[in-house]
Amino acid sequence: MNTDMAPARPALRDVGALLRHADEQARLAAAMPVLVRQRLAPDGAAALREDDLSLTGGFVDAIARHLVDALCPSTDGVDTSTIAQAIVLADNGATRMLYARAIEARLCRNAPLVGLAMAELPPRVEAQVGDAQDELAEAAMALIIAQSRFIGNAQGFTIELSELPPESVSALVQRMLAWLQERQGADPIALRTAADTLLAAFDERRGRPHRLMRFCHLYALPRTGDDWSLGENGPSLVFAMLARASGLPVEHVVDMVRDPDLARFAVLLRACDIAVNAASGLLEGVALIASSRLDTIPSANALAAIGQDDAARIVAGWRNLMPASMLGPVW
Repeated sequence: MNTDMAPARPALRDVGALLRHADEQARLAAAMPVLVRQRLAPDGAAALREDDLSLTGGFVDAIARHLVDALCPSTDGVDTSTIAQAIVLADNGATRMLYARAIEARLCRNAPLVGLAMAELPPRVEAQVGDAQDELAEAAMALIIAQSRFIGNAQGFTIELSELPPESVSALVQRMLAWLQERQGADPIALRTAADTLLAAFDERRGRPHRLMRFCHLYALPRTGDDWSLGENGPSLVFAMLARASGLPVEHVVDMVRDPDLARFAVLLRACDIAVNAASGLLEGVALIASSRLDTIPSANALAAIGQDDAARIVAGWRNLMPASMLGPVW
């Protein structure tokens, strides 16, 4: 984290240039899975944080282990783990999600910088856990447990299979089955039985991503500008709120914090029609936990100059360019 005194930000930058720059960054982000693969498989060079890549590698290994343990407990000396890792990395959607989860885990670790004492216990969620066993209280408790498990697992460089959506898990299982049958000559009936057992046990509703969106749905976030406080919600819930408000996948919202000037994130905040003061505070908070320089991000005046209609049109364009498989349910 750079603690040097930063110069004051320009009051306003050319709004047209900012919007064009954000759109360009969004299009470049489509190549993110390729860049991650280049760095995890060496021989490539890209401006990606080493700590994020290292954690992503741990997440890839963890998902590969899930596949190996479920589908090929007996390998006859063949290193199926390496094959499983390659299968996970070959899936653009899974790679993007796991890299976003790595970034999210880092931001959660930095959450004390914005006043969040415990990343797994956001005050906004904790306040909903009371004596009354209503649906919202149960959703809040389930989210706290899931968030705590996510952060604890990330510290051990591992992740649960439920962090991926069912379509990604199904695709990974199918590719692993095909390799085992074609290259290993495994019994097709035994393989199919193992795959069906794994998929039958997979319950998206018990996963943290679903629990985040479920809480957002029940709590009807956002309500007012104050409800966007990063210190009240924590990074994970804020990203889920923005995903629900914009229709973008959560991993794309998280990916926006890679931009040094947070141009994409600024456009997203205006597209969600968040009050300028709240949006400016949220932008600065994200910059703080993402280790971005405050003098490089749009000022409150620059945010105010971005028309909500213009921002919404740009974000709609980003959503329209995504394959349908990436646009899952909102809760």
